[in-house]
Amino acid sequence: MPARNRRLHGYHKLSGQRILPSPNFKALTIKHSGLASRIITAVSITAAFDPSNPPNPLPAQVPTSALWDTGASRSAITPSVVKSLCLSPIGTQVVNHFGGSSTKPTYLVNLHLPNNVAFAGVVVTECEEIAHFGFILGMEIIARGDLSITNYDNQTWVSFRVPSLAGIDYVQEFNKLQFAGVGRNDPCPCGKQDANGKVIKFKRCHGLN
Repeated sequence: MPARNRRLHGYHKLSGQRILPSPNFKALTIKHSGLASRIITAVSITAAFDPSNPPNPLPAQVPTSALWDTGASRSAITPSVVKSLCLSPIGTQVVNHFGGSSTKPTYLVNLHLPNNVAFAGVVVTECEEIAHFGFILGMEIIARGDLSITNYDNQTWVSFRVPSLAGIDYVQEFNKLQFAGVGRNDPCPCGKQDANGKVIKFKRCHGLN
């Protein structure tokens, strides 16, 4: 290997400069004072293209606000944003709503969220015009990553990373605190019994995880 490419303990051997590892995920965090009733972020939308082989010039971007909606199975875009991007439909989608159902056109777009969180080739459905935001971020995007919402000290923090790296289980965290010091072969403090009336061992009950 050429000397200029050698690395030693995270430092470039010749220059002595530290080489920082590149994280294998992207993330964003939104912070609100008090209790936030909605999750809204900035988003820039373009017509879809392959990020590994971008066209020159790049497609025009339309900045707008995105409402994160865990009740929406698919993402949606307003007619005004569609018009600004001069998008052409790629198909249709039947949308169910309180008034029944309707057929709406679908489009293919790229999404650019804060802090370089981006998604390419997203199929979105046209929705009705909405005040204050032009895009609804649905579960087909949210479920690709890890999402947490906290309200510690009356500060609402929303943090999202993609791709998903680990499960978040507050019950597991609670059990670790509640049963701290209990041995794996000890009777489980919850008192659960097996078919013979014997208290189950901790490792086979609340100590499973």
